[in-house]
Amino acid sequence: MARGARARARRRRQDSAPARPVPRPHLLDAPGVFLLSLLLFVSGCSRTQPAPNLLAEDPHFAPPARVEPSGVPDAPPTPYVLLPGDVLHLRTTSVDPLDVPELTVDETGRIHVPLAGDVEVGGLDFEAAERRVEGALKAYDQFARVSLQVVRAAGHRVTVVGAVDRPGAYELRPNARVAEIVVTAGGFKTFDEGGEAYDAADLDAARVVRDGAALPISLSRAMQGDARHNVRLRAGDLVFVPHARSRRVTVLGDVRAPRLAPFRAGMRLTEALALAGGTTKDADRGDIRVIRGPLSSPRVYVADLKALVAGRGGDVELAAGDIVFVTEHWFATTTDVVNRLAPALAAIAVPVTLLNR
Repeated sequence: MARGARARARRRRQDSAPARPVPRPHLLDAPGVFLLSLLLFVSGCSRTQPAPNLLAEDPHFAPPARVEPSGVPDAPPTPYVLLPGDVLHLRTTSVDPLDVPELTVDETGRIHVPLAGDVEVGGLDFEAAERRVEGALKAYDQFARVSLQVVRAAGHRVTVVGAVDRPGAYELRPNARVAEIVVTAGGFKTFDEGGEAYDAADLDAARVVRDGAALPISLSRAMQGDARHNVRLRAGDLVFVPHARSRRVTVLGDVRAPRLAPFRAGMRLTEALALAGGTTKDADRGDIRVIRGPLSSPRVYVADLKALVAGRGGDVELAAGDIVFVTEHWFATTTDVVNRLAPALAAIAVPVTLLNR
């Protein structure tokens, strides 16, 4: 009897207990995010370690391989030759002179000269072109002397695209160099962040493309006046300056302004935190996480800002693509931090993947 009474009392307690809430769908339920969370969890539990002060001290960090362009020998100046698209002013000195303000070199390299008809001048310098037109006019005026001048060098154009202030096609002055055309296009783009100007252009990836192939030059060295890199441009060249989209550091968590911060070589943890407005009053400054490497297999480091302020630690050097996560004081374990960070990392992973593609 006593046993039956105890069973009935247990059933009554179970019936009267409040029903457990049904779990609501959460961002982490998505398969891709769950996998990311799991990978971060494993990485956080097994690989968390103090952040190295310098990138060179990180045995897992391999900076992108850089191939320094060799440059090309400085070519001598070349004479100006007429190309399709150029607009010429033709004058003749004679008893019955001609004055034609605009003659356009057509796609076949010809100009239409009054009386003489179509005359091929494409690819010729001025002296040769003038002699060619004089020869065509001999049948009508054997004493005519021809003078040609360029009105618009529309056939001599260079295209500048990407992270410059004024991308577009520009007429090419004879023997103009790369640095000159970049300045003509307004220079490389910058953006202001907290009163400081940052480069928006990735000069390491910038290229000058000629006849479908990139020249082995560095635009950074070209802007410094190195003649092997500041080459003379030719009509049809393309100057491509990509945006530095991948040069960012992500700052999340208990900071005043979570953001994608512009990266520069030698950037330190304190600089990234300052760009994000600094930490909040609830932040655990002794437990700042630095996530480095691909999101499929990241490494999670711990940085101690309190020790740095007290003079007992160094200011961690960051790498492009690092994620800085400032924890709250009650998120003390790596598991808690990683689980909290996973949705934000998933949101970052999608646009980054699209940009890479």
